[in-house]
Amino acid sequence: MPSDPESRDGSSKSSEAGASPDQPAAARVWVQFHDMIFERLAAVETAANALRRATLTPEVRQKAVLEAHRLAGSLGMFGLTEGSQVAREIEHLLGEQAVLAPEAPHRLMDLSATLRRLLEKGPA
Repeated sequence: MPSDPESRDGSSKSSEAGASPDQPAAARVWVQFHDMIFERLAAVETAANALRRATLTPEVRQKAVLEAHRLAGSLGMFGLTEGSQVAREIEHLLGEQAVLAPEAPHRLMDLSATLRRLLEKGPA
């Protein structure tokens, strides 16, 4: 990542992404990482849908565990404590047991929907 915030045409990268110089630093960084965060959420949602359909593969499950772990850490940096806790719960739900409990599909769908709602609100 270049240290110079100016792009070649002289415009600010943060304004290209929708952030303004008046925004707090966390909000500017949120704009930078928005797409990556939602890609991570998509991996969790893919696993939730696959689990609901009883088609969850070990690869999709492991990817969701990894992305939930990454979300738990990164959301805490943005002050999204509740989102971080939800992501951590998803990580534990998918990662701790070889055989998931019967209520796991419903719980994972609920958690992923909650996480999406929190991420769409973004940092305060």
